[in-house]
Amino acid sequence: MGYVKFLEAFKIAAKSLVYNKTRTFLSVLGVIIGICSIIVSVGLVQSVSISVSKQLEESGLDSLILILQRDVDINEMFRYLNDSQNLLVGITPKKTYYTEVLSSDGKKYKCEVLLLKPSSYVLENLKLVKGRFLSSLDEEKLNNVAVVFENQVDKLFNSKDNVLFKKLFIGGEEFEVIGTVAKQKRMTDFSIGTSYYDINIIIPYKVGESLFNLEKSSKTFFIKSINSKYNSRIKALLEKYLQSKGLNKEDYGIMDGRELVQSVTTISYLLSGLLGGVAAVSLIVSGIGIMNIILVSVTERTKEIGIRKAVGAKSSDIRLQFLIESLLISSFGCFIGILLGLSIVYGILPTVLNTEAHISPMWIIISMGICYLIGLFASWTPAERASRLDPIVALRYE
Repeated sequence: MGYVKFLEAFKIAAKSLVYNKTRTFLSVLGVIIGICSIIVSVGLVQSVSISVSKQLEESGLDSLILILQRDVDINEMFRYLNDSQNLLVGITPKKTYYTEVLSSDGKKYKCEVLLLKPSSYVLENLKLVKGRFLSSLDEEKLNNVAVVFENQVDKLFNSKDNVLFKKLFIGGEEFEVIGTVAKQKRMTDFSIGTSYYDINIIIPYKVGESLFNLEKSSKTFFIKSINSKYNSRIKALLEKYLQSKGLNKEDYGIMDGRELVQSVTTISYLLSGLLGGVAAVSLIVSGIGIMNIILVSVTERTKEIGIRKAVGAKSSDIRLQFLIESLLISSFGCFIGILLGLSIVYGILPTVLNTEAHISPMWIIISMGICYLIGLFASWTPAERASRLDPIVALRYE
């Protein structure tokens, strides 16, 4: 019996919505926009944050970055960290200098110059493609030599072949290309290939300091641990060592690869909740639209309600009919909004952001729940009002 009543109420509600197509469409449109906004907002944040987290993880969770404003003995620091517990693979310094580069083929670009030590080849996971990498002899003799990235050779020279021993003029200084390398993702490799600079070139550390007067600039060290689980212990030892050398916390900064990933994940959750909440406001607005259409429907059908109650319809039957109308609007809007939102997340965002699309199924369920709750609460008052109409008064209504 209950099933028959529900089916009858469903038919009446559906006919009412079809009869008032324009009003129904506008109400459904509000729900579509609200649901789509939540899906796209959360999908955007999660896609970007997961992409960044993956890059950080691939970049080497076993790495730490130490930034110093004062000089320290790198060899002594390495011995201090390794003698007691043997936690490190190595330490390498790095500085950057921004200028312009002119190739012997007449091509000119903005350039990020990377001042690296020979040990960087191993610690930064660089893969040699042609020629050789920097050597300790280059450091000692201050040789003006450079290593370029394989994927940037076409920009610098007319041909990828025979690039070895070609000339580059970096900041007005002449350098000779001795090798090409391919970059592999590591935390120490973040600045390589940024969108702000067209070309990235590696030169010997001491050569760059001498030519570009960088001796007094802040020093950056990249530290690779034997395992990321030792990062926190290395960080504590680093702080102890630096403080024993008279450095204050203002004189240095230490970034841990694992902490960076955790920070990105935390920020992702916060932004997802924030943007999801903001987008949910549009659902509340659509709920007001649903309330409006149900109120208008109750007013227009007052006489019909009176007739139904006069022939035996219960208040619960009337209430159910208008609640079903609201839930139908919510269902149509929710379904179309989810499809549209997922189409944008998986169809457009990867192209625009050049990253893998992702959205947690939990957020789809949450958006559906919010949609149905708002639809239910928005229609409850007008539905209750319709169920309490006096059939005699309703029959006299014109």
